[in-house]
Amino acid sequence: MRWPTEVLGPAPGLKELNVACWGWLAAVLVIQFCFPLLLRIKAGAGWIHIFPSDFVYFYGIGRIANGYPLAKLYDYSLQLKTFNEIFPFHTHGGGYGPSPYPPFVALFFSLFARFSVVPAFFLWAGVSLALYLAGIVAAVKGVSTGERGKVSIIFASALAFCPFLQDTLSNGQISTLAVFAVGFAVMLERKSRPFASGLALSMLAYKPTLLLLLIPMLLLTRRFKAFGGFVTGSSLLALAATAFGGLQIWTSYARFLGVFSRFVGFKGQSTYDLSMYVDIKSFMQAVSGGWSQAELVFFMAVAISMAAWLAVLFWNSAKSGRPAQSMAWATALTWTLLLNVYVPVYDSALLAIGAVLTLGALRELAWKAAMGWMSFLALFTGVVSWELETIAQSKGIQFLPILLAVFGLSELYILREAIRRGSARAAL
Repeated sequence: MRWPTEVLGPAPGLKELNVACWGWLAAVLVIQFCFPLLLRIKAGAGWIHIFPSDFVYFYGIGRIANGYPLAKLYDYSLQLKTFNEIFPFHTHGGGYGPSPYPPFVALFFSLFARFSVVPAFFLWAGVSLALYLAGIVAAVKGVSTGERGKVSIIFASALAFCPFLQDTLSNGQISTLAVFAVGFAVMLERKSRPFASGLALSMLAYKPTLLLLLIPMLLLTRRFKAFGGFVTGSSLLALAATAFGGLQIWTSYARFLGVFSRFVGFKGQSTYDLSMYVDIKSFMQAVSGGWSQAELVFFMAVAISMAAWLAVLFWNSAKSGRPAQSMAWATALTWTLLLNVYVPVYDSALLAIGAVLTLGALRELAWKAAMGWMSFLALFTGVVSWELETIAQSKGIQFLPILLAVFGLSELYILREAIRRGSARAAL
């Protein structure tokens, strides 16, 4: 890809790109948030129009942890009662599903539930933004992406990404915990502290589905100390929850997951809006309007084939140098989003870490052509993510999985090339 100098003149430099990216972020904030909010206030609209309904789930389970024995956390009728006391969603044409998070998540949000809901939301929004930025800073330090101008573009693009800004930050979701955990895990690994890296990664125990490929990646790439750190950290979280709720909390949690599985389609058709998800399974269901036996077979064939290919690449990347190790992380993150059975759109905020790792690996490989392509793909994904959100709301189909698949396939190609180059250097 070459810049059309005959038509547009000289190619923009880093300064121009920075102005464009930060200007884009400012435009998104004004158009998507400030302007609509001012119109609603002028029209006399209340808090109902902007209430972050997802935050009710976390604030609600925190309130249950404060006011009831922890064993009551997975009483769905109590959850519904608590959520509707906070915000009566059912009176406005909606309703709450079950909150399936492990008990230590409720213990964490019990701290926020000591405040009234509005201050608690803004407090969490501040913490969430700090976690997101800290995770990206850690990943950037881990892979040494280069000069400040490029790092500035990374931050502007990451902040303006719709799955973060709209679906996570303004909605009160907690996927920034995952961004923070993975970013620090990568940084600590680069500092030759594998056990601490695994401890950081154990924060993902709050949502085990995000570990679908990360744990196999740790084992196949022989990151055994990191795996030990993950097991230790997860065990400490489980022990903390057991200390507050007793062993019976886990029996209640296991039963509750069975209830939750019926809502999200683990066993049949999802009762949730499929446009909320970015995994391949949900995309296929949304496009076809159902879930036939043939589609299930096709999905399983694709998932098994990709998992086998990833397993081979992970195994071969163990001794192929730093670029291959970075790409193992990146591909595991992207394909976790695609091959999973329950990935709401806000979890795709993890793409920010995957993009940083990919660009860092390409910098170490001195592969300028691929870096240009992946930079363009990352920026393009960020820009069109807002339009894809609009399409998802109007058509009921989330097309972000298509771009994620392009990104993931490109990462697989880069990982294979990084392994080849690493093996060639080792043979010299």
